[in-house]
Amino acid sequence: MKYFKNLSYKKFGLGLGAVLLVLGCLSALLCAESTSDYEALRLYTEALDEISQKAVTQVKDREIFEGSLRGIMNSLDPDSSYLNAEEFARYQKGDKYPEAEAGMELVFKDNLLTAVSVLDDGPADRSGLKAGDHILKIDGQLIRNITTQEGVRYFRGPAGKTLKLQVLRNGLVKPLDLSVTLEPLGPPPLEVKRLENNYVYVRVPYFTDNLPRDLSQELTRIEKHSPPVKGVILDLRNNARGTLEHAVRTASLFLGDLKVVSTKGRRPGSEQSYQGSEREQALKSPLPMVVLVDQNTARAAEILAGALQNYNRGLLLGEKTFGLCGLTQVLPLQDGSALLMTVADCYTPGGKKIADEGLKPDVEGKKLSEDTERLTSPAPPPEQDPWVQQALEVLQKGNYPRLVNKAPTS
Repeated sequence: MKYFKNLSYKKFGLGLGAVLLVLGCLSALLCAESTSDYEALRLYTEALDEISQKAVTQVKDREIFEGSLRGIMNSLDPDSSYLNAEEFARYQKGDKYPEAEAGMELVFKDNLLTAVSVLDDGPADRSGLKAGDHILKIDGQLIRNITTQEGVRYFRGPAGKTLKLQVLRNGLVKPLDLSVTLEPLGPPPLEVKRLENNYVYVRVPYFTDNLPRDLSQELTRIEKHSPPVKGVILDLRNNARGTLEHAVRTASLFLGDLKVVSTKGRRPGSEQSYQGSEREQALKSPLPMVVLVDQNTARAAEILAGALQNYNRGLLLGEKTFGLCGLTQVLPLQDGSALLMTVADCYTPGGKKIADEGLKPDVEGKKLSEDTERLTSPAPPPEQDPWVQQALEVLQKGNYPRLVNKAPTS
């Protein structure tokens, strides 16, 4: 192969092992199109050769290969990343739980570092950052060609650290200049509020290990309340933090031992199902429920919303959800680096794909006037929230087929 001969391995100084690592990864991705494999590899190595010899900015050999792997992983999905040896070591040590953070969920999507959700009353929220914002610069440094994991790491560190951001917001011509100070985050502020005529509003801002326990206590109070509660509004908007395990444990509170979610990858026989636990069920007698979702509802919140919708335990009201729900695995590589890769997509108990597709609401949320802020940063109180009031109307009318008050069949 002519292009392999032209490529100066001596100049690259990584050794044959590193070269084969990159080419092996690329070859694996191209295996489905065998007729074009060699042409693609020739084009790839030709491009590497041209970059190494002629780029006006001299790039270290290692950076060329790592940048290539980052590009491959970024092209797969927002949750897939390449971790070099140093990053992987930090990841293994538990860097996922930092001393302080900005309080938002990020993905690198369409070549932009984007806020999927901004946690209620967190540092980013108070700084004016909103879900959907694109972060262009951090402390004057242009953010490009990074993985989601790298983007997240910028916003984690010692308490009191302040970051200056340049943010691009949809609908605005000029970027915004914002500052956010990292703070330790406490437990999620689960909000439960009684509305008129014995309806209850429950806001779940994000998922943690303790959330199922706290929510179970609240649901038990709701079930035992006198006079009886007529219905529940479960708010999962702007909620994109949580794992598959969090979702299954939380869904058990409503569904008992029913199937909550399944995952399926490319390989035959890779499908797995995840059941709830009858022992964890807190709401023994199903109540009419409306679940509020929006375009910033993702991950665990999408799993929970999809399961409730599937079994007619909750009617979805709002916007189509984000569609970010997959099973990720860490795949270590020989040089100490690793691939953090989505290996399976999530499906509702009825078989609807969540990843990329999102969940379609049963009832669209009322369109907000142009001078009305989005339902984030800060969210209005339930009494003034147009979607909460719309959900209350739905519950009071009680004529939607999904608002059933009986145990579902699996």
